[in-house]
Amino acid sequence: MMKTIEFFDKVEPGKSGGKGKNLIELVKAFFPVPAGFIVTVDAYSQYKEKNKIPKEVEEKIVKCYNNLAKNIGNDRVAVRSSASAEDIDTASFAGQYDSYLYVKGEDQIIRKIVDCWNSLFTERAMVYRKRMNIPEDNLKMAVIVQTMIEPKSAGVLFTANPFSGNKDVMIVESNWGCGETVVSGRVTPDHFEISKKPYQVITKNLGKKNILILGSESGALEESTSEEQRKSYSLTDEKLTELCEIGTKIESHYGRPQDIEWALAKDDKIFILQSRAITKYV
Repeated sequence: MMKTIEFFDKVEPGKSGGKGKNLIELVKAFFPVPAGFIVTVDAYSQYKEKNKIPKEVEEKIVKCYNNLAKNIGNDRVAVRSSASAEDIDTASFAGQYDSYLYVKGEDQIIRKIVDCWNSLFTERAMVYRKRMNIPEDNLKMAVIVQTMIEPKSAGVLFTANPFSGNKDVMIVESNWGCGETVVSGRVTPDHFEISKKPYQVITKNLGKKNILILGSESGALEESTSEEQRKSYSLTDEKLTELCEIGTKIESHYGRPQDIEWALAKDDKIFILQSRAITKYV
């Protein structure tokens, strides 16, 4: 039976792509993940077959979006690609497919979902798959639609040091606003190295953090950081410790070191946006 749209706790295995699969597992393990739903690989298959979104699929997407916005009280969402090949342990696929922040409105949601699907066949993605020896046949794309967290700061957490391979040291990199600036390498972020249990900061380097991404009425907006933000760490020691505690639990859940994307909301609650195995050490 084809199921085109499902909320996180209802999606069948294999229907959500690699990123979606990991998010669903985190939700079921009660980690703090923003609410959302999956536009499954079945919906993509129907789109690919007809070269457009079937009306009934579009109506389901709009209904789920409106229900999510009503239940959470926030009509802005992140629309994120989740390809079927992203669950391969030897390839991270970080940044290979398109994702969109601060998406608002029924028409924009549909448009960005289609853009995610089409990003499966960009030159960048095809070159990456060829380099990683990933076959082109039977590729499918699910799409994650999640409530948009308005972050105070965000970034990445490695539960083992990806540079040295030391599994007793965790690495955190962060910036003000959305973590996209950190993940894409567009800023020099704040850099922390923390020992595991007891969590103690070994290294603490202040990044330049010259830009940040925030939300606006028209979507994601890039701005220059203030002098105060450039001179201040984007994460307190208290929140750093809390983040590392969550990261350690996620690593224990999966049984291997993790590469985690996180966001610190303006109410000081930490959310996990993604977790995947560290695929290689630099």
